[in-house]
Amino acid sequence: MPITPTPGIPPQGTVLPTVRLLAGTLRQALIPENGGFRLARVLPDGRQADAGLAAVRVLGADVLTPFVVNGLTLTAQDAALIRTAVRAYPAPQAPASEVSLWGVRDAALVRALAASGVDATGWEGLAPAESPARLLTLPWVAMAAELVRMTGAAPPFAEQDVRAHLARRHLDVGRGLVRALLRRDLLSAARLARWLGPADARLTAPVLDYLEIAGTDDARVTLETAITRRLMTGASPEA
Repeated sequence: MPITPTPGIPPQGTVLPTVRLLAGTLRQALIPENGGFRLARVLPDGRQADAGLAAVRVLGADVLTPFVVNGLTLTAQDAALIRTAVRAYPAPQAPASEVSLWGVRDAALVRALAASGVDATGWEGLAPAESPARLLTLPWVAMAAELVRMTGAAPPFAEQDVRAHLARRHLDVGRGLVRALLRRDLLSAARLARWLGPADARLTAPVLDYLEIAGTDDARVTLETAITRRLMTGASPEA
């Protein structure tokens, strides 16, 4: 998703390499045998520390995927690092569309933290919680575009009522997924495949096979596909 909406986040060219580095590390951490994952160990320090905090904010709840999916223990140091990132790069207060988007993403972050035993109630910098339910009534092209932007709120962090609604609109999500593939937008396709998940395994499974090959050079694509693969089959992503 774009990095620029939040005031104070460094330029995209500065942060994107760190986002990709963190995404690749998170993908490796999804392998159950890699049980020693700690955020604080993989983020840059010194003069690059700000880029690391911005990367945490960009990836949102996804930085907690190894902890939630693999049942790893979230250390107090890692929880404090996430809180520092939220403070350093607070959600925007305008325009309304961005406030709404960050409300959905930050609500997913709070749920992910709660699943890891951390109460984030009252953390400064979080957007007011919002559900994506109203966006799921949009026409399929617009809905798919919003789902791509809300990737941090996708399974395993999606609310149960949202999952139920998407299951009823799985054909529309599938249409968005096919459209992204035809446009060769691999990242959008990977994000929509994650939202679709097992609701239409006949479509999602071959798409994952394709994306794992075609998207191998983009750590953000491989992270999305690894998450979806784990949620669908419980199988480990290949190292």
